[in-house]
Amino acid sequence: MNTKVVEVKEFNNDKVGILVEVVLIEILIIFSIINLFNNAFMPTIYIILSMILFTMAYNNIKIFKKKFMTPVYIIVGLFVLITTFLEYV
Repeated sequence: MNTKVVEVKEFNNDKVGILVEVVLIEILIIFSIINLFNNAFMPTIYIILSMILFTMAYNNIKIFKKKFMTPVYIIVGLFVLITTFLEYV
């Protein structure tokens, strides 16, 4: 019998966190440019900004292993999210 050994590579979540952060920043830039012509996208910009802050907090813990700024990112992200919902809903 001929058996074949298959090597399984471990999936790395670090690249996904950075990729999500980069994509969210690009989306934020696009909506900011659109917002120059139409002010209807301000709530969307604030929600994307809070998602970026939460992603930065995740990357700060998982990738960079720094715990000092993580609570700041989470608190500011929650503040932006709560004020957005109170102001626009």
